[in-house]
Amino acid sequence: MSSAPTTPAPSPTPGFRWRRLVPLFTVMPVIGLILSGVITWLNLGWVDGFFGRWMMAFATALPVMPLGFLTLLTLERVLGPRLSVWPRVVAQVLLALCTAVVMELLLASAVTLSNQGLSAAFPGQWLAAFLRSLPVGVVIGLVMTFLIKPRLTRWMAAA
Repeated sequence: MSSAPTTPAPSPTPGFRWRRLVPLFTVMPVIGLILSGVITWLNLGWVDGFFGRWMMAFATALPVMPLGFLTLLTLERVLGPRLSVWPRVVAQVLLALCTAVVMELLLASAVTLSNQGLSAAFPGQWLAAFLRSLPVGVVIGLVMTFLIKPRLTRWMAAA
């Protein structure tokens, strides 16, 4: 019986560590761009200067998104063990719904504040923007949970 010499697997080179930052610099801004556009449209409609208002809302929403992702990580750690007794798909759907609610709460607040300012009408405008944009957030949460997150996990594991 011949034994071939085994070589240890090479350790990841420092150049591959940037892969862990890819979600932060790609996925998060894309989600912020989509949701800030939808919420700006819900707040203002198609008005003159819409693109400029959208970009201002995006710039306002972008710093809030890391707080949302940290909240989601905490939520996943807290709910994960409790949902482990449920079927996997059901648990993933519930986490996607929680993701949608958290991100919409934060982004609807930031974007409505950017678009409308803090006035007496803010609570009503915020509630309308939150409720009307929630279906978009749910779709994004489901796509993230079932399509993007597994691919990102495999991609980062390959690094």
